[in-house]
Amino acid sequence: MKGFVRGCALALAACLALAGCAPALPPQPTLDELLAEVNAAHQTVNQPQLDASQYVTRPAPDEETLDYFTSDLTKFEFDPDAEVTAAQAAEDVEYLFGAFRSLYGPYDYFGGDETFGEHKAELLAKLKEKESWTATEVKDLLLEGLRFFKDGHFSINNGESPNPWQVPFFYREVAFYKTEEGGYISEKGKRVASVDGYSDLDELFKRSISPEGEIVYYPILLKEYEPQAGDETLIVHYTNGSTQTLTAEPFQRYNERIEGDAVTEYHKNGEIPVFTIDSCYDGVMDEITAGAIMVARYPVGIVDIRANMGGSDSVSETWLRQYTHANHLMYRNQFLMNVFSGLSGYEDGWVENDRVLIVLTSKNVASAAETFVDMAHNVENVLFIGENTRGAQVTSAAYHVWLPNSKCVVTMGHGLFVVPQDWDYYKELRGYEPDLWVPAGEAEELAVKLMENLGAVQAEGEAASPAA
Repeated sequence: MKGFVRGCALALAACLALAGCAPALPPQPTLDELLAEVNAAHQTVNQPQLDASQYVTRPAPDEETLDYFTSDLTKFEFDPDAEVTAAQAAEDVEYLFGAFRSLYGPYDYFGGDETFGEHKAELLAKLKEKESWTATEVKDLLLEGLRFFKDGHFSINNGESPNPWQVPFFYREVAFYKTEEGGYISEKGKRVASVDGYSDLDELFKRSISPEGEIVYYPILLKEYEPQAGDETLIVHYTNGSTQTLTAEPFQRYNERIEGDAVTEYHKNGEIPVFTIDSCYDGVMDEITAGAIMVARYPVGIVDIRANMGGSDSVSETWLRQYTHANHLMYRNQFLMNVFSGLSGYEDGWVENDRVLIVLTSKNVASAAETFVDMAHNVENVLFIGENTRGAQVTSAAYHVWLPNSKCVVTMGHGLFVVPQDWDYYKELRGYEPDLWVPAGEAEELAVKLMENLGAVQAEGEAASPAA
């Protein structure tokens, strides 16, 4: 019996010793520490210094040239089964590339005559393989042959893009913490040694928010969008020799919008005001101004643009100017220019702000709504929470070119926005990256929990501290 008791005691001592060896989890940052880190990261992004003349190589389009463009989307009806001869399809290609050269804003940015000429020749050669094509085959051939440039606004037949978007896939079965040494440790205290297929752990593990509202890190992969079951796996190796297989959650596009015809909405989530802007529609500028003023009254506020796919840049400009009380145009990191005149507007700079502004983002956020994101990066104490944005910034979707034979409608823009292409800031089709990555549908609730945990606001239902 004594031997049994002694054996149990030794086993218990061994278990305690092993438990004592498990490394402690890193402490949560304070709000000031989080803001200091994010502000420093935002300030490192600067407007690119460009010689605008390299993109100003063509005369401004005259009235005859503008005949390429139409705003009448009912001018032709696309018949997917209509037959087009090879000669007619070649005529469409010549027509389209003529429009590119005369009217497309990023034409020189994407390589100019040499690059576009090479790809036109490839398309014309491909068309010679058959005597006739269906209109759908012509459309598909164009989509395949125009992948050489990445433009989030460019589309054929109102939405089909040559290049797919990059969407986030979250692996949230295990929460990880970043150590002072720069490594990663699981919630159970196991140190990550490696992950199969990924040499840069800092690119794989992204700052996030746990269901309890703590700052944690999860593996998050950006991949081309395809409907998936979320069954892709990662194999994590720990320094103790064990491995763990993590499975991705399926990507779910955020689809909540304000009911009815409203563009804006205001509500409170606990102590935090939330102002939603579902469209950058400048016809509701009074609502935009009022919303910014209301949010600015609080130490922590949220502006929700998760369903906003763009519109007018003036909405972003007005909201942020009202919120920050700025008496100048909001700063941009984008280099904005007119390729036919070389004119550029907006300066790069930093706006001081003593409140916390949270911007909720999703993969829907595009165009003028992404301009909001770019401008807000130049405002102190802004946290972006949600998903990477759509990535439609290099130009606009200003005009439509109808191809005379296949009746395909091609959407293209005439401006040029050059955005800093840092991997952790912006890339076309990938978009702007948030500071804290969470699925868009959970962004508001997790943002509120984070602010409560960090002591920025009082949790709902908590009693106020007695006066000293």
